[in-house]
Amino acid sequence: MIKSLKSALKSTMLAFVLTICMAMPVMAESNNYTNAAIPPEAAEENEASFTLKHKIYIENYANGSVSYVDLEGKHTVIGTVYRPALTAKDSSDGFWAAHYDKAIDGTFSCVTAAGANAMHLKMGPAASYDPLNAGAWKPKQISVGIKEDYDHANGSYSDAMIYTSVPGGTNIFGGSCAPYVGNPVKYLNAGGTWETLDNYFQGDYTKQIPKRLLIEVYQASTVNGSPDYIEFENWAAGDTVGGITKIGNGHVTVHYPNDTVKYIADVIQRVQGTGRFTGSEYAEVGRLRAAHPGVICFSTSPKVGFTHDSGLRGGFQFVPANHAKYLSYDLGQDSFIGRDQWGIIAHVGADANDLYNPDYVIDGHVSYDPVWEGVAPLFAEYITPRNIPGNLDASTYFVASDDFGQTWQECPTIQGVTDKTVSPVAGWTNIRLYLRYPN
Repeated sequence: MIKSLKSALKSTMLAFVLTICMAMPVMAESNNYTNAAIPPEAAEENEASFTLKHKIYIENYANGSVSYVDLEGKHTVIGTVYRPALTAKDSSDGFWAAHYDKAIDGTFSCVTAAGANAMHLKMGPAASYDPLNAGAWKPKQISVGIKEDYDHANGSYSDAMIYTSVPGGTNIFGGSCAPYVGNPVKYLNAGGTWETLDNYFQGDYTKQIPKRLLIEVYQASTVNGSPDYIEFENWAAGDTVGGITKIGNGHVTVHYPNDTVKYIADVIQRVQGTGRFTGSEYAEVGRLRAAHPGVICFSTSPKVGFTHDSGLRGGFQFVPANHAKYLSYDLGQDSFIGRDQWGIIAHVGADANDLYNPDYVIDGHVSYDPVWEGVAPLFAEYITPRNIPGNLDASTYFVASDDFGQTWQECPTIQGVTDKTVSPVAGWTNIRLYLRYPN
């Protein structure tokens, strides 16, 4: 069933022919992003059905509109484009995770990161990441920036960013209409049809970024529905937590509203502290700061807005194991392994000792196989920063336990760098992330 948006739009939107589908589930192919095996425990989540919830439109030119259209056909302008993106850029080695994903419809132009401080859109190429040939190509991307990016750029602008008037932590940036990793990104072609950017670039990323872009925001669900929460048992084999030395790894479990519980992954490094993660200044305590194919980033600091004081930021992250290894050993980034601010996730039955083997490929296979990089529900499709001020139940948020889930408490305010010697996080045995979805 199709509903057409018939009301007259502002002059900046006249070029759009806006239509939106009612919430009819569509199936997507299994999202094997990386030419590697997906954990069988998460097969259902990677063969999900998707319900269109709303559409985000961006007019990529000066004074263009940033807007969304809901399922009732209501059009809401949420901001203005200060400065358009002109060309795509190579993703930095620090954002190696952009290699891992593609859109839920099988194309390669998609949301590759959603955060309270920015959104990254993958432009291509139309290729899957092969961990056995990791450096074969570079992802191409543009970013959509918050108002504060423009206000404090001091005249140093990126040609690969759309600078908007939308403040950090609101609307598309960790607010009510934030997209999910893997949501398709399209452009309006000369014939007035929205189609994948794969067809626009066709491998030539010197082309200018199209003037009109569309992000289709879908909610993923399985036969059990959409998950209510994901719980992380915060220990690896051999860790002593809560006075108990654990023989096996902590479990990562997905919990559904129908009481289905699925054990899908292992924790092979526990999180025990906090770091000064950029963007946490735009997220509230106990909320999600960002999600992309290589990270789930939790905020432990208050929303203070733009600041030069990095000590006001605070948070911690869970990352997939191969991602941590490649960044650490192959790209020389001194993070993740053995660091208290990062928890590390791997397949069921994984051995934490393999983190300390610098070989990314072992006996012809990627180090941790099957892989979690870019795989749902942890690192694609299901998790996005979503904060509704004053409404915890409508927000994506987390709680913690220090007694193995017998009692739970909201996250305390923790700012700056803390480690296991001083951080409240070091006492957490369990972390529970509640997922919330667009209406």
